[in-house]
Formats: sequence, C-alpha cells, structure tokens
Amino acid sequence: MKMLLFWVEFIGTFIGLFISAELIAKGADELEEVLGQGITGGILLGFITALPETIFVIIASLGGSLDVAFGSAIGGNILLFTVGAGLVGIVYFWKWKNNLVMDQEYQVENKFLIISTVALVLITLYSKLNVIAGVCLILIYVYYVIYRLRKFKRDKPIAKKEVDYVKISIFMVVGAILLIILSHYFVEQLDQISLSFGIPAVWISLVLSPIAGELEEKISAFRLITLSKKGGSLSLLSFVGSKIENNTVLLGIIGLFGDYSLRPVIPEMVSLILVNVSVLRVLFDRKLTVLESSLLIIAYAVIIIALYYL
Repeated sequence: MKMLLFWVEFIGTFIGLFISAELIAKGADELEEVLGQGITGGILLGFITALPETIFVIIASLGGSLDVAFGSAIGGNILLFTVGAGLVGIVYFWKWKNNLVMDQEYQVENKFLIISTVALVLITLYSKLNVIAGVCLILIYVYYVIYRLRKFKRDKPIAKKEVDYVKISIFMVVGAILLIILSHYFVEQLDQISLSFGIPAVWISLVLSPIAGELEEKISAFRLITLSKKGGSLSLLSFVGSKIENNTVLLGIIGLFGDYSLRPVIPEMVSLILVNVSVLRVLFDRKLTVLESSLLIIAYAVIIIALYYL
C-alpha cells in the first residue's frame, strides 16, 4: 500500500509538470511578440525551465549530496540536447512539413554556448569544482544576461498585437510556482527510488532527475510548436538558454557549496562536452533536419549505456 501511494505521488508530480508546461507555453507564445525570441526564449524561458534542476542542485548541495547535485546539473544538458532537441525537430517536421530553421537571434546563444563549453573543458582539465571555479562559471552567465538585455534595448522589437500582460504574468508565475513546489517533492522521490532499487545516486540523478526536470521544458516546446511556426525556434532558444545556465550557474553552485573533485566523473564531463559540441555542429547552419534529430536521439541512448558501464 505504501509503495502504491508513492507511485501515485510520483505520477501526480508528472501531471503537475504537464499543467505547468501548458501555462508557461501559452504565456511565452504571447510574450514573444513583445520581447522577441532572444529575451523570451534565451533568458525568461531558459531561466524558468531550468528552475527544477537549479532547485535540485541547491537542495542536494546544501545536504552534502554533491554527486546527486552534479548528476542533476549535467544530466539536463545531455538529455535536452539529444532527446529533447531531436524530438523538437521531428515534431516540428510532422506539424509544419519542413525542417526547423532557427531565428537570427540564435547567434547570441550560439556564442555563449561556445564560451561555456570552452569553460567546461578548462574546468575538466582543472579537475575540481571549488569556489574559484564556481565564481568564474557564474560570471559567464551573468555576462550572458547583461549582453542579452543590452541587445534587446538596442534592437527592441515592435509588438505586432495587443498583449494582455496580466494574463501572461499569471500563466508564467503560476507555472513557475508549480515547478518550485514539485521540484522539492521530486528530490525526496529520487532518494527513495535510489534506495529501493539499489542504483547509485549519481546515475539516478543523471537519468531520472533530468527526465522529470526537463519534462515540463519538452512539453512546453511541443506546445509552442503547435501554437505557431516560430515556436520551434523559440523552443530551441529556450533549450540553449537554460543549458547555458546549467553549464555555468548550476555547476558553479556546486563549487560554492563544496570542493568537488571531477576525477571520478571525467566520463560524464567528457559526455557533456561532446553533447554541447554536437549541438553546436548541428545548429551551425541554424537548421535542424529530421536526420540530425534522429541521430541526436540515438546519441542519448549510446551515452547513457556507456556511462552506466564505465
């Protein structure tokens, strides 16, 4: 009976994430008309959809579970940049009958994804997440936000229709609050699953935590695609924006809370870097084809199986 209740709560968490995704997607679709894809996708959606991983990492770091924090921080990138991006490309082609083309705004996110990936390489060579590494990583994200805001101020788009700011605010705030509440419960559920099945916490957090944390982001992406043709580009912009945050802020938080050695998790760091490079390569021409999407999904299965046996 106790186990049945646990799985009912677990399923309830996913339903809550679905509701949150619907609210955020509707709010973002209207907000894009005013703020453009860069601010809406890269900053706002990126920040909101990265909230689950951020909360996972903070709670786990405060509790001294740095392995869980690390898995949650990098698992989202690996999942979203493979399965997430791949499914977006396939769903977009199914809906609109042509390959997804990124908005010109993506150039900014592309630049900072390169910068954050180079930082990951240097941190891996340094083999440690400490206060120095943490501060340096967080400063990269701070500069990204400042750069984005300055660009928006310079190239402010003109709204194409009247926007109901009250409705948008309600959608975004309620969706974000749901994410915050559900994130706390999921961390507890994660520990129970780890103990029940005897699977290492770092691997559980690398796989299950991102699935739950990224569920809302993927559902929001699919809803954006069905709402408008520009939704595919906005979805991928939010993916890249949130994962720039994962690369910098989330790993930076771990460094601020402890002195975490990266030597035992070198395979995971290398996988993260390779996935980032793969996305940079795939989106270099600002296009995502069905073939590229399929290869990204296959890559996730290969990476997870490899990491489990390494």
